[in-house]
Amino acid sequence: MNTRSSRSRGFSLLELIVVILIIGIIAAFVVPATSTMLRGSQITQAAQILTDQFSLARQEALTRNRTIEIRFIRYADPEVPGEVVSGTPDPTKGAYRAIQVFERLDSGVMIPLDKPQILPQSIVINPGTLSTLISNSQAAQSPRKKTPTNQDPELGRSIARNYDYIAFSYLPDGSTDLPSTSTSDIWYITLHNINDKATGANPPPNFFTLQVNPVSGITKAYRPGV
Repeated sequence: MNTRSSRSRGFSLLELIVVILIIGIIAAFVVPATSTMLRGSQITQAAQILTDQFSLARQEALTRNRTIEIRFIRYADPEVPGEVVSGTPDPTKGAYRAIQVFERLDSGVMIPLDKPQILPQSIVINPGTLSTLISNSQAAQSPRKKTPTNQDPELGRSIARNYDYIAFSYLPDGSTDLPSTSTSDIWYITLHNINDKATGANPPPNFFTLQVNPVSGITKAYRPGV
């Protein structure tokens, strides 16, 4: 009986080109969708950090019957091009991208209640009109805007104490030390991707805003589509 061996046939050039084109078309749809999902996930993670730290601060103020301070920390990220010049992390070249909670003892000493909470690398706190807690003219004045002393904690990644911060406090009754003398005293903080630029009071498409009532200390969250 005659036997005949079979040989597998390879792809032709035309078939390979068709396959590559199909992969390219699929990638054109998948990559933007994946990028959008990743950005949304990072915003969600950052929003949870912010919300948790506000809740921690108010709860500890009520529980401990003490003043609890929230600090919004600005520093230059060594991994972000243009933020570190000549090897020195200058906070004015950086962004607000961390938050930390402190307890103020009767002696005035500040004790951290938690380690600095660093936002996902691509997420920053808007420094403009979308964040009155750090952009309001009162926030930029002493004593709310400060530079760290030797008693303040260091940050990692070679930042050490090369940062500055703006702070406000929750009081023992759960209220805040923020002014509430007029309807214009609306205090909030907004997060967005570092590459998404806000235009004045118009936020980028994907953002998260946390508003705090200066009298009750209660927060309210805002996010598009949520």
